[in-house]
Amino acid sequence: MKRLFLRLAAAMLAAAVLFASGGCARGSGVNSFTWFVEEIPANLDPQIAANPEDVIACKNLCGGLVRLDADGAPQNDLCESWSASPDGLTYTFKLKPGLTYKAARGETTPYAITAEDFVFAFERVFSPQTRSPYAVEFSAIEGAAEVLAGLAGPDALGVKATDSLTVVFTLSEPDDSFVAKLALPGAMPCDEEFFLSTGGSYGLTAETTLSSGSFYLYNWTSGGLFLRREAEPPLVDSLRLVQNTGSAQSANDLVLNERCTAALDDTDGATALRSVSYSDTTWCLVFNTRNAALSSALLRQSLVSAAGQAGPLAVNGALYRPAGGLAPDGLTVGSIDYRAAAGDPAPDLPGAYALYRAARETVTSADLMGVTVLVPAGAGLTGAVQTINSVWQRELSLFFSVEEVPAEEFEQRMDAGDYTIALAPVVCTDGSVYSLLRSFGPDGLGGYDDAGYETLLAQSAASNASALRCELLAQCERQLLAECVAMPLFAQQKRLLVADGVEGLVFDPYGPVLDLTWTTKG
Repeated sequence: MKRLFLRLAAAMLAAAVLFASGGCARGSGVNSFTWFVEEIPANLDPQIAANPEDVIACKNLCGGLVRLDADGAPQNDLCESWSASPDGLTYTFKLKPGLTYKAARGETTPYAITAEDFVFAFERVFSPQTRSPYAVEFSAIEGAAEVLAGLAGPDALGVKATDSLTVVFTLSEPDDSFVAKLALPGAMPCDEEFFLSTGGSYGLTAETTLSSGSFYLYNWTSGGLFLRREAEPPLVDSLRLVQNTGSAQSANDLVLNERCTAALDDTDGATALRSVSYSDTTWCLVFNTRNAALSSALLRQSLVSAAGQAGPLAVNGALYRPAGGLAPDGLTVGSIDYRAAAGDPAPDLPGAYALYRAARETVTSADLMGVTVLVPAGAGLTGAVQTINSVWQRELSLFFSVEEVPAEEFEQRMDAGDYTIALAPVVCTDGSVYSLLRSFGPDGLGGYDDAGYETLLAQSAASNASALRCELLAQCERQLLAECVAMPLFAQQKRLLVADGVEGLVFDPYGPVLDLTWTTKG
């Protein structure tokens, strides 16, 4: 996945190096960074952290063997060196000596960070009782499937400590993104003695949380989560994760009024702030294949073919751009740019009327009664749908109604499958092309029930070779669009607005990642 980075000046890089070496005074929390979250972080156990706010907290609170830089490349974090065998099946990491965990308020602890802590962390990831969301990411580790299924004990897992500073990973098959995955929260160390001492409350309170990263837990209340670190200015020494309560200000005004240091914005309002653009949402016409009429692939294809004749659609040009496929730009599979590798997935369809005539051999007039196009109010896309609907009337003599409903009702009806055609946002929440395509299926968008499609998805999930996985996912995307389960229309543009003087912030909307390791604030 693509990282978006506000680059450091050379002098600030030098300051970061100084900080990493430990030559700093105790942070006062004066040079702070504030980020609004939907919910206050509730779980700081990195092996199970899944909610966006929990992940962001763990990424800053915990250190891993590696940490991803601006380009998504792994750099040494808690390890001082690593090597891989020629066959790509064995990875050996050497830890920096003298590392210890910090308790709340930066208090010292007797717990050293050792190779055994990484072994225990992965034993937890693959313990059936943990239900870690990170198990699937590390499926290439030898013995992983057997341990996760309860068919073997943790000793069968290919993660070993050969001494207190050396951890060795053995894979059952090569995974060309394995080292980068070690920056995920699930791969961060866990001290077994401390974990057992918490009596099942590990990471749930300040007293049962340890820090292995540059930040430590300073305070954790109903008002927010506050992290600090020992750092010399201009490095940020305080991260505040709080809720935006009682303010209806725009993202632009929140940053300008110093309510927060950076904010996500999905409008196209004018701003003098620096912004980093991205897109995680593709607006599509989604056809409910469970409907009697729309179960016909020929009818769906005729509607898509006709909609393609609508020409440019009237939308907010700054907020919406023509979609290049279901998956938005910026997603990667391993180190491969998915959109560039997959190419244009749009199907080459015959004429709309010929397809419609063929479809009417099985689709009756009664089947077509009651077909509507569901649109969420406030999205600003109703006019575009009406334009497409007029083309269907002109080219196919089909008369559908456009039903605009409040956003909450729209979500409820989509979840219940209570629609025939809908203009719906397909959102990539975790940077995974697989997850985005997985959202279509018998119980998902479009109700698409096809054994071949499910097989391709399963094969892509089982593959650790990026090129093969990318091609399998591209086949899935092309199949969805050729079958006209969905028709991508717009890529919604979003942006991160950042306060003046902030540099070195590593931001990834899909991770989610908000990494302040190298962030300065002048």
